[in-house]
Amino acid sequence: MSTVFFLGATGYIGGSLLVTLKKHFPNLTIHALVRSPTHIPAIRAVGAEPIQGDFGDEALIAEWSAKADIVVNAADSDDVKLITAILGGIKRRREEGKPKGLLIHTSGVAVFLDDGTEGLYDPSGRVWNDNSEEDIQSITTSMLHGSVDVLVLLVGKEGYVNTYIVSPAAIVGPSLGPVGKASFFLKGTTHIVLSRKSAVYVGEGSNVFYVVHIDDVMNLYLRVFELAVAEKEAAVSSYTRYFVASSQPAAWKTIMTLLASTLHKRGLLESPEPQSVSIGDLLPYEHFLAKSQRIVTDRSKSLGWNPRPVVLEDWFEASVDAVLEGLPR
Repeated sequence: MSTVFFLGATGYIGGSLLVTLKKHFPNLTIHALVRSPTHIPAIRAVGAEPIQGDFGDEALIAEWSAKADIVVNAADSDDVKLITAILGGIKRRREEGKPKGLLIHTSGVAVFLDDGTEGLYDPSGRVWNDNSEEDIQSITTSMLHGSVDVLVLLVGKEGYVNTYIVSPAAIVGPSLGPVGKASFFLKGTTHIVLSRKSAVYVGEGSNVFYVVHIDDVMNLYLRVFELAVAEKEAAVSSYTRYFVASSQPAAWKTIMTLLASTLHKRGLLESPEPQSVSIGDLLPYEHFLAKSQRIVTDRSKSLGWNPRPVVLEDWFEASVDAVLEGLPR
């Protein structure tokens, strides 16, 4: 069975994926990078062999990337130095005469946000289709996650590695992992709301962000993992190996209404209702609240992937509680 070097094992997505891979491929040998010694027992308990280090240990990361048949990066989607170290190790592996490496990298659908500033959904706006090579080739380094996505896509053409990118939407549902329990998307939005002491949306709040359930994200990762192992030395365009995990759009006003209500019930906000603001009222890192997107997942569905509809009300409070449990007391 293949050997895997795994990054992001203590995160929400990564921890869930680690457990999922070991469940479906019990004989898979996984070496997982672990930053905190306190997390080593939890990672070992799910069947992976911990390697203590952090994302700044570029030599260590390159070393293990060179050793592994497959590298799974479910860690930072924007860390150029990290992905460069991974790719450097995989390239060295090929130069040593070993089989072509495989990289499964995690991005995110924020890369497909438009340039909106007014909180409006544009029904005639650009549709991004993961089955369109032209669309994936249109990803630029100026987009969120774009710096790393572009690098991974470009090296996928160089012949020493087959690269696969899984790009999840905002995820809800309980983590399957041993450590990280909270959705990155909800951590970010909850931080903004608590910092402002108010839930906000821009303009009318009809702009959307796509959502998906954690179980469906794991199902797509499994399908991509199986595809990657099956293709092995196949000379296929890296731009045909980009898979989006999204179920449906959710309006920002809806998201913020649910968040305001949830945090108000827990005594953390005075008002159970969100407020409409202009983009000028937002800090620069909050500007994504004004943007929107349109996404089609034809390539993911070509693998037989069929995500469930997400009823946000069914999952939202528990998902926010997971965020709150991780906050300093």
